[in-house]
Amino acid sequence: MRIEAVELRIIALPLVTPFVAAHGTVTTRTAVIIRCLGPDQEGWGECAALPEPTYSAEYVDGAFLTLQEILVPRLLDTDGNVEATDLTELFADVTGHPMARAAVELALLDAEGRQRSLSLARMLAPRPPGPASAVTAGVALGLMESPEALATEAVTRVAEGYRRLKIKIEPGRDIDHARAVRSAIGPEIELSVDANGAYRLDDARHLAELDDLGLAYIEQPLPADDLLDHAELARRLSTPICLDESLTSASVTREALDMGACSVVCVKAPRYGSWLEAAAVLDHCAGLGIDAWAGGMLDCGLGRAANIALAAHPGASLTGDIAATARFFSEDITQPVVVDPTTASIAVPGRAGLGVDVDLDAVDRLTIRRDTVRR
Repeated sequence: MRIEAVELRIIALPLVTPFVAAHGTVTTRTAVIIRCLGPDQEGWGECAALPEPTYSAEYVDGAFLTLQEILVPRLLDTDGNVEATDLTELFADVTGHPMARAAVELALLDAEGRQRSLSLARMLAPRPPGPASAVTAGVALGLMESPEALATEAVTRVAEGYRRLKIKIEPGRDIDHARAVRSAIGPEIELSVDANGAYRLDDARHLAELDDLGLAYIEQPLPADDLLDHAELARRLSTPICLDESLTSASVTREALDMGACSVVCVKAPRYGSWLEAAAVLDHCAGLGIDAWAGGMLDCGLGRAANIALAAHPGASLTGDIAATARFFSEDITQPVVVDPTTASIAVPGRAGLGVDVDLDAVDRLTIRRDTVRR
């Protein structure tokens, strides 16, 4: 699209309940929203960075400044039309800031999809068999003080129709919590645990106590930069290892798989800095027969719609982190995502681009910071 202006906002959505993980607690989801404006088209994107640099080095205020001062001015300095595939070269010398870069790409993909009458799901999975029409819903449960409280929460989510649960763990809140949940929901519900890098290789014997719970995988048990120890841990456990924070690019993902650091891949487009690269990773995993799934980041409506599109990719063989909007927010900037309780699934938007309508009144009401950068 030919971009004449880019609108940047930070919006603030209070969570229904605080979300607690090993990397911190989030009570209000602030998020950067980008809107690219052209003479006859627009495109929306969302930056997945969290309020503080706990999950990764990126955070909301820093992402806003990166977009405002570096990425968006480069976008507006281009001559003629710019496409999502141009961004790799345009931002080639920008080190880091993948979530900000992915937000720009998402806005361009949304605009391109609208122009070409293609859904984002179809753009990310253009080859047969193409994207699924619905994806199985999955929900992540934050850290809780007692195994009993977590088990009660798990039973509630299963009653809502979820057939895949992921629970956060950390030292002191792990084995007993996971056992309580498995006992409460039974063996037929898919269950996994996510440590967000809270353990060390010396904890291998302790983590092995999870092996008898029939977990789909242990996600990111060790720090993000510790691929060698993840490979050693994988040899000591029977539960598969899934990596999340460690996988910062397609090449790193291939290396992790080749060295045995993981056998399951969490694909987060914002972490790779590109939705197109994330789709390519899913293509690679499918070609190798490696299980993969689309991860989420407490996304608002735009990011949630994009994650649904990515989860519809044929290479996403496992259920991802995509839950109903009401699980996290009482208000959003798009129509709510809902789970069909009879099929435990979420419909994949089939309309052009992201396939969702943005509530401009809600955007204005929830905005706490804004700027418009013009050509």
